[in-house]
Amino acid sequence: MIGIIIVSHGVLSEALLSTSEMILGKQDKIVTIPLIASQGLDDLKGKLCEAVEALTSKEGVLILADMFGGSAANVSAIFLTTHKVEVITGVNLPMVLEAMLSRETYSDVKLLARHLAEKSRGTIINMGDIHKTCR
Repeated sequence: MIGIIIVSHGVLSEALLSTSEMILGKQDKIVTIPLIASQGLDDLKGKLCEAVEALTSKEGVLILADMFGGSAANVSAIFLTTHKVEVITGVNLPMVLEAMLSRETYSDVKLLARHLAEKSRGTIINMGDIHKTCR
């Protein structure tokens, strides 16, 4: 099974996991890593390294980071060259749910990452565009 790491500034990662498990139930092989203001990037790298090592499998590890260009994503990208890891940025609740539901379907983390990137594009919706007739 593909392991999942959710990494974010503050406690967003923990809230995403908690909410996802409220919907889908307890999940295995998922770790959250919050980047707290008092921690440095070396602390974050160390926690990510521990999590990647703990979740490593032949299928790989998926890292879901909060935003492209942020510390969480940039440090996560280090593992792209050292481990069988894929990093997706812009994590949101539908993405986490889809990752949980789909990860056993894919035998390789690259395929899951492609699926999530494609599927997640459709989760950003301007409700005003849908409800134009109500205005």
